[in-house]
Amino acid sequence: MLADMLLRHRFSVALLAVGYLIFLLLQHRQAATGVRRTSIALTSLTVLLLPVIDMPMKALESGVRIGGMISSLLISVSLLSRASMRVPRMRKVVADLFALQRSQRPLALGIAAQFLGGFLGLAGLTMMMDVAAQRDGVVKTDQIADFSAISRGYAALSLWSPMYSNMSIVLALYGGIGWTEVLPYAFVISALFIGLGALLEKAKRRGAMPSEAQATSVVPLLREGLPIMAVILCFVALMVLTSNRLNLSISAVIIFGAPAVAWLLNVLHTSDRTRRWAAGSRQLGQDLLGQSAMAGEVMLFLASGCAGTVFSQALPVSWSAAIAQMTGGSSYLSCLLVIVAIVLLSGTAIHPMLSAILVGSSLSPMLLNLPSLVHVCAVLVGWGLAIIVTPFSVVSLMAARFSGIPILVISLRANLAFVLVSMGGAALVLG
Repeated sequence: MLADMLLRHRFSVALLAVGYLIFLLLQHRQAATGVRRTSIALTSLTVLLLPVIDMPMKALESGVRIGGMISSLLISVSLLSRASMRVPRMRKVVADLFALQRSQRPLALGIAAQFLGGFLGLAGLTMMMDVAAQRDGVVKTDQIADFSAISRGYAALSLWSPMYSNMSIVLALYGGIGWTEVLPYAFVISALFIGLGALLEKAKRRGAMPSEAQATSVVPLLREGLPIMAVILCFVALMVLTSNRLNLSISAVIIFGAPAVAWLLNVLHTSDRTRRWAAGSRQLGQDLLGQSAMAGEVMLFLASGCAGTVFSQALPVSWSAAIAQMTGGSSYLSCLLVIVAIVLLSGTAIHPMLSAILVGSSLSPMLLNLPSLVHVCAVLVGWGLAIIVTPFSVVSLMAARFSGIPILVISLRANLAFVLVSMGGAALVLG
């Protein structure tokens, strides 16, 4: 992936595709049966549609690059997250978060997700959900509120965090737009998401019994968490600075830099103090070999990436134009159309990544008469909201597995009001 990002040549993308296929041939048994069936169905539809589009090879190249980028990011960030979870202070801070008063937890969890999830990827959210599930004597309403706060924090951080593929994939669909250009707008909408989630939980608790005695306060939590926050901010700043100085995409810098930082963490927190460097290197190698368990995700990302780029070209332009005309030229309605289309498509069991690529490519900025920057943000908002409300996403499956609450309750029912209000609010801000 790094070679292709640097060369941007047909030979490098062919090399990436070969590496992809070798990995899947060796590890395809690691993928769940449902993922294999979905990937085969998407691949079959892609092959059938290739003869009817104008530039099939270009569409496939774009799809392979999107799949390669998201897979490489996932594996690199996973190496970093495994190393970070060996830091004792990290888990203590997460445990203290859930010891706050219930009135303080939604806002605290939403903010914490920005740091832990933004730095560690899904592993950071997994750590938070794992700690949330291990508490005893928590009533179901509080449990749903805590898991919803984590999910909504994910919806917010997926708008800006370079550790997730959302930003990288969406920017790959547009030429000339950088991560730093989108960042201010993404931060504003993220803050609105976090604040809105806290307000909705406060409104739900109006008239309820007083909260439990406070086990910990914000001040000690900040004292423990500030060093972690400082390290996280320094890491992100280093990635951004390197990206700007070397004129590379932020994804390329993270794919290269995250394993290097993971190696340093393994060296610093190894149990073998006498052979620290060798033990840290060995641990990184073991973590890398353990990434074969992600074969299912890699398979789905490749299939979705190729299907999204091919489907968007196969859709008749007249259909997209007819849908775009429904907005009447209104920038507010155009933004709302993009967001709603992604959420609704994801609700029909289409993977949110495929929905975002399909809608972003078909309902283009030119067709909707929107500035590219606004269109990028609308696609990111729709993707983030789709992930937390659809029962078919990884985050919803994780929340249901850890909490033991039915998946439709923890995803659709718990987040429906939040998603509806967020769609309207984001359309107003972007419009």
